[in-house]
Amino acid sequence: MKFCMLFVLLCCGCAYSPVDVSLSEIRYHDDAPVVLSELVEAVTPRSLPETGLRALILPFALRQDIAVRKDVGREMADIFRLAWLARGVFEVMEYDSSRPWPGIDEAMAQARAKGANILVSGNVSQFFEGSRTGRTSIGATVEIHWVPDGGLIWSAAQAATMESTPDKDFALFRSSRRLPEDPTYAVMRTLSRSMAAGFARHAAQE
Repeated sequence: MKFCMLFVLLCCGCAYSPVDVSLSEIRYHDDAPVVLSELVEAVTPRSLPETGLRALILPFALRQDIAVRKDVGREMADIFRLAWLARGVFEVMEYDSSRPWPGIDEAMAQARAKGANILVSGNVSQFFEGSRTGRTSIGATVEIHWVPDGGLIWSAAQAATMESTPDKDFALFRSSRRLPEDPTYAVMRTLSRSMAAGFARHAAQE
């Protein structure tokens, strides 16, 4: 019976097999999902130009007082930028990581100097890095300003979590949850993609 179960599990794997076999046990790996909270939009745009959206994104601010807060802010903004570039939300999305978030007034002046009409800023309200054995959780609020008049056109908040769970023993095999090499990247990428889809819906309505 055990060998029949092994055959079924191996057939399900195809090119990628989630099954590890040893003399003592059969272990089935379940990839840990990223669990998203609801996207909460506080401000949404009334209208957006169909073309010519040129965005500047700066390192995210981090509320938590940790030693590497500036590094975390830069990393979170870069992952966010890559996800939004892949989605094609803006025609241009420039990232200036040369210094931490300077405040809205200075950031707006910097956007104007670079010829951007969109300013993207982020605030990481929750950051817990559990590596490959614990719980990784990120919560962020993102604001998008229309640079020509300084108005806030989009503000949204969302959180995402990934965590491991204890192994589960069944009669014929053991099931374990597998986390990626970099859970923080996986969580922030999923969060960024979700927010990109949320903002892109407004552009599609034009």
